[in-house]
Amino acid sequence: MKKWWLTVCMAACLLTGCSRTGSSTVGTEAGYRDDVSTQALVEAVASELGDDYWADEKLSPEFLDDWYGISDDMYDEYYGQTPMISSNVDALIVVKAADGKRTDVEDAMDTYRESMVQDTFQYPINIPKIQASEIRTFGNYVCFVQLGADMDGVVDDDEAAVKACQEMNERALSVIEKELTK
Repeated sequence: MKKWWLTVCMAACLLTGCSRTGSSTVGTEAGYRDDVSTQALVEAVASELGDDYWADEKLSPEFLDDWYGISDDMYDEYYGQTPMISSNVDALIVVKAADGKRTDVEDAMDTYRESMVQDTFQYPINIPKIQASEIRTFGNYVCFVQLGADMDGVVDDDEAAVKACQEMNERALSVIEKELTK
């Protein structure tokens, strides 16, 4: 009986850490720097990914609020980029949440992500990027990554395309985490 109860408790602990579909929250405990500019984080990712980084248009505060639901009272600073060409969905947004607003920022990004996943009027080439999009938190920095660059060669294989986008997102998130732990 005790063994069964321990198994149930362990499973519950594991599941509560994974409650957001398509996103994960790490670094909510202390250990991440709080003095790195969001622009520096995005620029580090762009530098690392080089020609595979297609998000090149600065995201305005109005767009952040209107599209993503993140108002200026929810953050201390943010920097985000989307593509200049509207038929592409590559995006990277890093928000340094204001005190007590981290969960609000995560929820807003999650709502945006879910609406994109449910939107059936997407170019087929963008669907793997949207499905692979992710929200990850490092301390007070909440990151939305939806990257994938050129999908030629994998677009006919849905599973391979999503995996390629997930790998690109993981590369970006690794850069951000490295910058925040220096």
